[in-house]
Amino acid sequence: MPEQDWKALCAARKQRQLEQIPKEWTITPPPDTQRNVLDVPRTCGLLTARELEITDTVNVDILLDKLRTGQWSSVEVTTAFYKRAIIAQQLVRPTP
Repeated sequence: MPEQDWKALCAARKQRQLEQIPKEWTITPPPDTQRNVLDVPRTCGLLTARELEITDTVNVDILLDKLRTGQWSSVEVTTAFYKRAIIAQQLVRPTP
């Protein structure tokens, strides 16, 4: 496959993928020169403080306890992780 063909396929696939993201969940991509994007979920403005707290919870026992006690709902937790995954997906750049 010629180089231009796979590049065009990659760009078309990325565009289709971006079109499936709810408009209110799109972020402004960081500049191409920014190599470290670990802070983007915190700085892009898409996640609320509560969603950041949920998705920053690395101890599954704490997460399960908050679900069990009703401090967080399953919908709230699912939505928070879904939004964070969508942020990550928008940061993946196709190979030039």
